[in-house]
Amino acid sequence: MAQKINITQADITKLPLRSQKQYDLVCANLISTLLVVEQKRILSRLKRDGVLVIAGILKTEFDYVEQMYERAGLKLIAARTEKEWRSGAFIYRRSER
Repeated sequence: MAQKINITQADITKLPLRSQKQYDLVCANLISTLLVVEQKRILSRLKRDGVLVIAGILKTEFDYVEQMYERAGLKLIAARTEKEWRSGAFIYRRSER
């Protein structure tokens, strides 16, 4: 059975706070301040047990972003550093609604 993949690109600050649709995978290549300020918008689009991949974060700011997402119920499952940049993948273990 073939899996369907839809790729959408949007300005996170212009999306509704709550999303009707949720995804198994959300990728966010954003600066750390946007990742923190727009956390609710990002997470409302992620399914339970979904994966969030974040990138575009200075390695000196990554620990703070990681802490903020872990407080929201995510767990870091992979990370990579390249020069001054760091990226990470988190799994969303939030409780059922």
